[in-house]
Amino acid sequence: MTMRRFVLIALALTLATPAQAQWWNWPYAPWRIQPGFRAPPLPDPYAFARARSYGVEVAPVEIEPPPVAYAPPAPPPLGWIYGPYTLCADPPACRAVVINVGADGLNFRVVPNGPVLGALANGVPVIPLRQDGNWLLVAAGCGLAPTWTFSWTAGVPLSVCM
Repeated sequence: MTMRRFVLIALALTLATPAQAQWWNWPYAPWRIQPGFRAPPLPDPYAFARARSYGVEVAPVEIEPPPVAYAPPAPPPLGWIYGPYTLCADPPACRAVVINVGADGLNFRVVPNGPVLGALANGVPVIPLRQDGNWLLVAAGCGLAPTWTFSWTAGVPLSVCM
């Protein structure tokens, strides 16, 4: 085989790429459209602007959101905190409380007065789910992020709002 014939074969194989082969199988190619086919009319995206330019006021179409088929689930509980170290954000209902202690953070526990799971920094909002004496079972009121520091009292990670 001569060098010229080798180059021509290599060039022919290079030009016959899969992309060119797929072009002939394209389902919307002009030669594949059936006789008598009419595309459905598309809405005019500039109708409101065109009407406004002629001085005609067109009311925008109000689309109602779909009805909610279920109530959103309650947030998962985070743990138990000691209630006197919090401030009520919306008295008298107290649907949200904010951590307020004299130290860096407030420990949250597995059970009231039980082992410590973690700590929340001052100012973190929490949602009270249940009360047992002075103890509150709470859920996080925001996304929590680690501070990469630890509670001095229990040696657990300190978390803040993102």
